[in-house]
Amino acid sequence: MQATLKLIRTVKSENIIWDYYEDEKGRQFVKKRLPDLPKSIAVSTLREHGFPEKYLEPIEKETLRNSVVADGVELPIEAFEIARKWAKEKFPLSLLLLGSVGTGKTQAVVTATWWLLKKRKIANARFYSAMELRTAFDKGELQKDIKEVDLLVIDDLGREYRSDYNAYIVEAVITTRYDLQKPVAITTNITLEEIAKRYTPRVLDRLREWAYRKVVKQSFSLRGLLSGGELWRG
Repeated sequence: MQATLKLIRTVKSENIIWDYYEDEKGRQFVKKRLPDLPKSIAVSTLREHGFPEKYLEPIEKETLRNSVVADGVELPIEAFEIARKWAKEKFPLSLLLLGSVGTGKTQAVVTATWWLLKKRKIANARFYSAMELRTAFDKGELQKDIKEVDLLVIDDLGREYRSDYNAYIVEAVITTRYDLQKPVAITTNITLEEIAKRYTPRVLDRLREWAYRKVVKQSFSLRGLLSGGELWRG
């Protein structure tokens, strides 16, 4: 049985944080960690790797919030809660976030990626919309990112033109990342059954085994409702 460790003090030096723990028998242990990456650097890193400005600006300006008011009732943003749980508790599992248009899936995944980068759980990430995959694949850029980046984000899977070639590219992405055990974060408006039909059963099998899968069931669109509050912390 693993011993329970209690954090008793933290000492900060210029570039390193030392966390001191004590177990149930009074024995002390020390763990070294790096401090959080500055917010501006984390945002700039994502900006340089294809993450859209419209999702980075609310992070940079800290205008995102955990909840919205709809019909006079304050409701949690379900996509944000799912993405937060994935980043804090399920990573490095992949993420498959399904749901209808306008439920905040992309903003939630971008925010979670920013948090992972800020906390130094990843060193880099790359964003592709599903419609960009074929062009990047034909240029040879996607093959490099598939193998090298710590986290690959694919937005709006299923929106790309339906063809055997595009299905092959998606299968290549998922299979290669699975074989390397490097996570992907996928947003989509289609169902699990449609993923199996549109691509191959192998793609769905990989995602079922290797991804934290959640459907956003929010019944109203969040577009235009996400500004004016506090960015999720911690």
